[in-house]
Amino acid sequence: MKQLEMVFKSQNNKVRTLRLSYVNEELNEEKVKEAMNKIAKLRMFKQNGEYLYETPVSANYTETNDYSIFKA
Repeated sequence: MKQLEMVFKSQNNKVRTLRLSYVNEELNEEKVKEAMNKIAKLRMFKQNGEYLYETPVSANYTETNDYSIFKA
């Protein structure tokens, strides 16, 4: 399964990553940047007085493969 990984800088310049599953895998740069800018403008994620997703930095698709070692 692919995930959309969006990287932001917080108010304190810490790197913050927002990962979404079950996303459209054909999104282009323009659509993702637009979505990330909307997330940043909404300022709805706050922790200890710091907005977590303040400035969009990058985005990419990631894919994780699970390999079973054993089953009981």
